Order: sequence, then structure tokens, then C-alpha cells
Amino acid sequence: MTLFVVQALIKFYVFFFVKYETRRKQLDRSYGGKTSATKGFDNIILVVLALLITLLFLSKTMEYLSFITGLYIGATLIQVYFHRFSDPLPEDKAPKPPVSPIKMMSYGIQAFPKKPWKELLFLTLIFLWGLYMLLSKGFGLF
Repeated sequence: MTLFVVQALIKFYVFFFVKYETRRKQLDRSYGGKTSATKGFDNIILVVLALLITLLFLSKTMEYLSFITGLYIGATLIQVYFHRFSDPLPEDKAPKPPVSPIKMMSYGIQAFPKKPWKELLFLTLIFLWGLYMLLSKGFGLF
């Protein structure tokens, strides 16, 4: 979980350290002439998520109220994050056809990564707390 939390913290902030042109080239390569760039990954991560939740259930340490609250907060944060990208993309930032909703969203996020700054800050605080808890309680480092 520590690696997942560190990856989540880094993932959101790559936007601020990697130039748009570099991110755009990578996005163009990832999508190519397709409407999705993550179909394979999506299937794999679903299996990983199913494994993680199975392990959590088997550990007998899951508190149902905390789990449901966290799930609701996480899902709602992602929904509000996506809502920040409601403005049409300028032509020079838009993807080449074929265009799907997720492809348009991906290009919008790369073009204007600072739009959901409040959601990113919220996620960062949650993940930083989670990382602290993993390192202190999980590994006994603090």
C-alpha cells in the first residue's frame, strides 16, 4: 500500500514538473489512432483491486463505516475532479480523431492540469496522512 500511496502522490503532480509538450507527445503516442489508451491496464488494475479488497476482508481489520466513508469520499472527489474540465478544449489542445469521451478528458487534463487544484490538494492531504500512517503504524518508523 505504501508504494500505491507514493505512486498516487507522484501521479497527480507529474503535470507540474513535466512540460506540456512532453506530456502531449506521450499522450499522442499512448492513444495513437485509438479511443482508449488504457484498456489493458484497466483490466489488470481491476484484478489488483479485487485482490486488495479480498486481502482487506480476510485481514478482519476492516471497519465497514470507515471503508464506506472512504469509498464515498474517493469516488466523489474523482467525480468533482472531472467536473472541473467542463470547458471545451481549444482546437490546438484537442485530440485527433477518433475521439471518445475519455480521450477528450485525458487531453483536457493534460492541457489544463491546474483546474482541479482543490481536489488535488484534498487528495494530497489524504495520501500524505495515509503515507504517514503506513510508515508510522505499519512500519514503526516514527
